[in-house]
Amino acid sequence: MPARRLPIPLLPTAVTLAGFLIHAFWPGLRTRFGLAADTVIDDAVTVAAGSAGWLGLAWLGVRIVDGLLRRLAVAHHAPAAPRLVSDLARFAFFGLAVVAIAGSVLHLPVTGLLATSGVLIAVLGFALRGVLSDVFSGIAINVEHPYRIGDWLQVGAAGAGAPVTGRVVEVNWRSTRLMTNDGTTVVMPNGLIASSRFVNLSMPDPSYRTSIRVHLDPAVPVDRARRILTTALLSVDHLLAERAPDVVVEGVDEAGVSYLLRFWVPDYGSEILCRDAVSAAMLNALHHAGLPLAVPRRSMVSLRHIDPDPNGGELCGRMLRTIDLFQAFTPAELDDLSHRMMRRSIPSGATVFRQGDPGASLFLLTEGVMEVRTCVATAASPVVLDRMHPGDIFGEMALLTGEPRSATVIALCDAVIFELSDELLRPMLHDRAELAERLSDLMADRARRNAEKRASALRPMPPAAVPQRHDLLDRLRRFFALPGA
Repeated sequence: MPARRLPIPLLPTAVTLAGFLIHAFWPGLRTRFGLAADTVIDDAVTVAAGSAGWLGLAWLGVRIVDGLLRRLAVAHHAPAAPRLVSDLARFAFFGLAVVAIAGSVLHLPVTGLLATSGVLIAVLGFALRGVLSDVFSGIAINVEHPYRIGDWLQVGAAGAGAPVTGRVVEVNWRSTRLMTNDGTTVVMPNGLIASSRFVNLSMPDPSYRTSIRVHLDPAVPVDRARRILTTALLSVDHLLAERAPDVVVEGVDEAGVSYLLRFWVPDYGSEILCRDAVSAAMLNALHHAGLPLAVPRRSMVSLRHIDPDPNGGELCGRMLRTIDLFQAFTPAELDDLSHRMMRRSIPSGATVFRQGDPGASLFLLTEGVMEVRTCVATAASPVVLDRMHPGDIFGEMALLTGEPRSATVIALCDAVIFELSDELLRPMLHDRAELAERLSDLMADRARRNAEKRASALRPMPPAAVPQRHDLLDRLRRFFALPGA
């Protein structure tokens, strides 16, 4: 595609040509019309035509520079052209035009005028050195382009307190205007910006990595702490999916082991929302795991000792009490189940089971994040149905009915799950016949919710049939050989 030519402004061109042509050919025109030389009319026409030519040429130069600046702004996707460069071009062109008019039209001694103005400029420069520093700093900023309109800028001078961060909304002769996240405008002198340390948070890319620090008790194993904190990071949807977050050990101090939750945000404007979501998810994950935040050892507070609970049986029991499917069991039965369930550690990327595998157990996720995927004929790759977090269970249909696995479950990070097999559940069902009916009711409700999630993920494919309560009860009785099957 050929490059577009810069249009020539017609009005400034016409004024320039008319002024110079009249100034050049006026002696011949004056003689032709029979006008006398060195009259008021002769001098007025000569001065007006010459001045119009030079001022029109300056106007033409300004219009061409403005057009070039607009094209550069469009090419670099900038919201506006730099105003300071445009003002500087006006000052230079019209200043030269005034000098040209004084020398070639008015025939004034330009050399003496320049010498006199030089002394005047030196005096004014000394008196206005602060203003001139801001102006020349603004010129340097517009030439080097360390930031542009729309960029997020953080400015902080040594000993000047906390840095100021805002979006650049204007760059003029003397100052740069920033709009903060609170909606207030901060006017920063260009000289102050040029003499201080500033950070452009939008270059070379608006996304960047930030972190949140959290202290945990040294009694918590590092592997478990990483797993729990990584679970919190992976459960936040605001973060950039293409750049994985991580958790690193920063050090050990009087407050305990310091962990950094590092994550990427789309831009500075959304950082506060991302930090809020990550902090809330982190506190929620620690609450589910039964871990408190560490406090400095010198603080006079009552510390709750962390129960080692090496097998996680108590944590498993607490989570079982919050799951609707286990509301039919008594607290004693849940305690018995939680201490007999098998604990399994799943490394990141490992598959718990695949779609179509036989199974007769369910799993409770206590630490980590799991992703549920299914293969459909119309999709080239597996479709993600859901993500599971600590406190979620999966595989219940295989446990209670013996059906094959309906989806594939993969660990997105290191995880811990507890497995409940049919051998543990069978004696309870034989001892309490009414338990099967209660479980079938709960399973029907859960199957309906799972079907809604599946239909939303696979839209616009037709939804799968939802098993009814009586059908689930018949299958449960047949699988466990209960009376009435």
